[in-house]
Amino acid sequence: MSRTGIEYFDEHILKDGFPDGSLILVAGEPGAGKTIFSATFIYNGAKKFGEKGIYISLAETKSEFYESMRQLEMDFEELEKEGLFKFVDLVTVSEETIEKEIELLMNEIVKFQPKRIVIDSISVFAQVLGAEKTRVFLHAMLGRFIKAYNSTALLIAEKPMGAEKIGYGVEEFVVDGVVILRYESFGEVTRRIMKIPKMRRRSVERPQYEYVITQNGIEFLAVPELKREEMEYTVEKITTGIEKLDEMLDGGIYKGANVLLVGMTGTGKTTFSLHFTIANALQGRKAVYLAFEEPVDQIIRAAKNYGMPIEEALNSNLKIFTWIPESKTPVYTFLKIREIIEEVKPEILVIDSLTALRQHMEEKELAKMIRYLNLLTKANRVTTYFTLNEETSFEVVPFTGASTMVDVIIGLKYQVKNGNIERKMAIVKARGSNHSRKIHRYEITDKGVEIYE
Repeated sequence: MSRTGIEYFDEHILKDGFPDGSLILVAGEPGAGKTIFSATFIYNGAKKFGEKGIYISLAETKSEFYESMRQLEMDFEELEKEGLFKFVDLVTVSEETIEKEIELLMNEIVKFQPKRIVIDSISVFAQVLGAEKTRVFLHAMLGRFIKAYNSTALLIAEKPMGAEKIGYGVEEFVVDGVVILRYESFGEVTRRIMKIPKMRRRSVERPQYEYVITQNGIEFLAVPELKREEMEYTVEKITTGIEKLDEMLDGGIYKGANVLLVGMTGTGKTTFSLHFTIANALQGRKAVYLAFEEPVDQIIRAAKNYGMPIEEALNSNLKIFTWIPESKTPVYTFLKIREIIEEVKPEILVIDSLTALRQHMEEKELAKMIRYLNLLTKANRVTTYFTLNEETSFEVVPFTGASTMVDVIIGLKYQVKNGNIERKMAIVKARGSNHSRKIHRYEITDKGVEIYE
């Protein structure tokens, strides 16, 4: 077995990785991540399993390859010095010299005896050598070697953008497995999908898997799994940071619960969230505030305007992260949040706001991401606030994709009356709590949120 070293791929997609002695076709459009996936297979083979690898490139030079991989924290130069890796540069090979180069190449392979081989790309190889001679090379020469030495070879193939056909007659070669990396566009963003239509001696459970390319290389969406004990509510409650709201919630929020703050612009959702994060940070709980609409300095300034001790919180347990979700897929956003949770290990989390995510995602994609976040935060016992910028009537909560999954819903609204803004709030839902059923009036003052009967 040839594990890729990509944990989710080896554990959930192909159990134990690729079968030994296999020719695997890795096909996809330019930019889909074929080179990164194949290079990771070689790198992890050497680094994690001590297996030799050889990378045969007709696409980029050795220096270009080493530099681009170094940016993904894969140091192939180090592996080469350790005798675990060889790079073969065939970028400048011509039709006149290709057959001689193949002979030298096979001599090098037999001498080096790698367990892992990548040809990047077989499409260019077939262009130069021709389909028939490429077939002979793959089966009579390379194929014979990998069967004899129980090695695994990945053959990268270029697939024209949007085309179903792989191209250059490569699909006609008899390979043991096919991995297809492709783009799917929805809204403003492009999603990366892996499909495995063929893999001998392996069963693939799902028709496709979503992945992203980060500074860590290829990362797949791993859906969190909750054990029964993690799904049960704890009796411990924590503060909202607003005394009157704690009273309305019968003592605060259950630890690990998900809260949805929904209301129009100007109803104070961010202010409620700042009360929550700062108060808990000062009580010794690690807190994370994720902002998708405002920069860090603006959040700090808002807290100071309400007299909240945000500097003290930042110097103790509060961390603020901001990024713009535009052109980012739900998977990228989920993985980024998961990374923050794994690194910081917060007890408190604010995601402000779902509206910013919603503007760049399809509703069903956002609902799926919220479900995964719900599972992730509960598995890690993280009490979470989500904010949603939308009008609510207290009877009907918009965007049921979020409202059906959270434990607490707090509706916020305002109206202009006699030239004054009158704000009202209600706890629409609070699982397991004897919460207030009244509509309460509240104001945003220089001390933050003030709630009245």
